[in-house]
Amino acid sequence: MSFEKVFPHGKQVVFFHLVEGLKNSSLQYNLGIRINAVEDLIHKYLPTFSNYADQSITLAQTPDKLGSTYPQKIKVFANNELQKVVSEVEEFFLHTGFKWLDEMIDPVTLEQEFLQRKENPFEDFNLEESAFRSTALSKLYNPKDYPILRQSFLEKINSLEMTPFTIASFLQFLFHLDKWKLVAT
Repeated sequence: MSFEKVFPHGKQVVFFHLVEGLKNSSLQYNLGIRINAVEDLIHKYLPTFSNYADQSITLAQTPDKLGSTYPQKIKVFANNELQKVVSEVEEFFLHTGFKWLDEMIDPVTLEQEFLQRKENPFEDFNLEESAFRSTALSKLYNPKDYPILRQSFLEKINSLEMTPFTIASFLQFLFHLDKWKLVAT
């Protein structure tokens, strides 16, 4: 189950996932931001299905990454706990979640989220996708950070011995982004 709010250059998304078990149920939710220009650009170089490219999210974040008091997953052991869980989720969105979503619709702010985690990319995305999204965001919206992120992810991809195809795709993508500098001057 997901909810979307469209803004001029993308959308905000909240995903809910409920798993019912014999002894308990668990609720997990993520917040996401999609910047259309970034996703359109990176999927020219990433091997993805076309329907995924249209629905991909630039950054998905779990509540526990937005504050230590928020769990990544909530377990519900009895029906009478459900109202308490719903109240906790509402409080999270009222105090933290909606604010974060509104801040992240600014591509420069979103780019700063990636820049702060350049040494330890987001766990929800693999390194390859973080590298593509981060460098695209910086080149499009905050070019002064582009060389920093470009170099950081290039070193990570080389040091982790990724597949030759992944490295070639990223190098081709960087070559494309580097050419933009020549066009702009």
